Amino acid sequence: MATKTTRTRVISQSKAVYVTPTDWELFLDGNDETTDRDMVSGHQLHRVDTFSFDIDLSASRQDVREFGQLARTSTTRLSEIDPTLSFGYYLGNGENELALGFNNSSGSDTQMAADMLAEIASQKERNVFVVTAKEGVDAFSTEAIWDGNGEAGYHDTVGFGNCFVSSYSVNLSVGEIPRVDVEMQASNVVFWTGQQSGLFNPSIDLEAQRTHSGLVELPPPDTGALGHHVLRPNDVSITFVDDQISDLTTGTAIGGVSFSEMPIQSCSIDLPLSREVIDKLGAERAYAKPLDFPIDVTMSINSLVNQFTTGAIEYAINGRAGDKKTNIVVEVKDGANIRNKFVLSGAVLDSQSFSQGLDDNETVDLTFSAQIGGKGTTDQGLFFTAATGHAGNINGISEVNLTGANGDNIVSGAAIPDQPISVVGWTDAELYDGSAGSDGEPDDERGNP
Repeated sequence: MATKTTRTRVISQSKAVYVTPTDWELFLDGNDETTDRDMVSGHQLHRVDTFSFDIDLSASRQDVREFGQLARTSTTRLSEIDPTLSFGYYLGNGENELALGFNNSSGSDTQMAADMLAEIASQKERNVFVVTAKEGVDAFSTEAIWDGNGEAGYHDTVGFGNCFVSSYSVNLSVGEIPRVDVEMQASNVVFWTGQQSGLFNPSIDLEAQRTHSGLVELPPPDTGALGHHVLRPNDVSITFVDDQISDLTTGTAIGGVSFSEMPIQSCSIDLPLSREVIDKLGAERAYAKPLDFPIDVTMSINSLVNQFTTGAIEYAINGRAGDKKTNIVVEVKDGANIRNKFVLSGAVLDSQSFSQGLDDNETVDLTFSAQIGGKGTTDQGLFFTAATGHAGNINGISEVNLTGANGDNIVSGAAIPDQPISVVGWTDAELYDGSAGSDGEPDDERGNP
């Protein structure tokens, strides 16, 4: 199906980003294909400000050459194609994190990536959709003609199937809006023109076939009811709890700066979630992509130097300093309410780097790390508490429910395994191209009945 309008260019004004699960089926409420044909509503990611993707076809392809001919005789694909996508957004209230499959650690010792670590099917991967709306108007505006005012064909959509989060990072810095950057790896990319509803599930199976019969609709986007526009640098606080590293009472501290008195300038948290590709004979695709263990979560802190502490590196060399750790708590508030809380538990100090220039303030760069061994690891790793997903006000964190099409709540209370799903009915009364169907079957992606 072709788009009804011709664009001269595409700018951020026209974009909206959504996620869905990967493994729902067409007949969710029954088996009558004429009445029970349902589709999942995409959940919009809010405050997105960057998006890019890359499809490298040559990486999986090998030339076939032989004696007697200089040029290749043919090419063959020996491994699957792994498109990559990356996007960034302003740190909100945890809504985007839960929608991507992360866990809310509130009231428990649950790792932020617990369900991904446990390879829970409904949480470890997502489908991602990017819609390009009509040119010249905001995608959030009613002028974008999201429903076409009775017509269709004003929007184009790119869908990414079986997306695993490969990297999640939070960046907090003086003078900059707190933000998150996410990298994902997909197994399939589908381009649709002239539609943003009735999209076939882009996820695929081991034979590179799309066996899931579920359909997707992408509801009109908006700026989101996050309770705030953006969080600010002065909303961020960083504290060290149970600090053994710079504790002077032991007499075996390695020295450096006093953690409790640092005027911190920036902080970043990096959670790598790379996966091992396991192939087997007889399969088109990798039959498994488990996480690489162990997982080292790192936190990098840049600070001005104002106070030094007593100590010596020799205590680390001769072992007298022991296995000293600290817990680092990063809170991001909106007024009195905590919107996000990250805890790097059981962190060890990896490095201290001091720098001084002429007439400049002396600075120090500190790198801490904690290792996650699995879902059940509770004494070290990265824990995340979000305003979204709470049943009421808990420890100053307000309740914010995820909502889908028609205002239906997707998450009510704690995050549940199959969020962010909102199911709405769909029948054959109006097909993708707006015409009435006669065969009781959905159109295919080319608009053919």
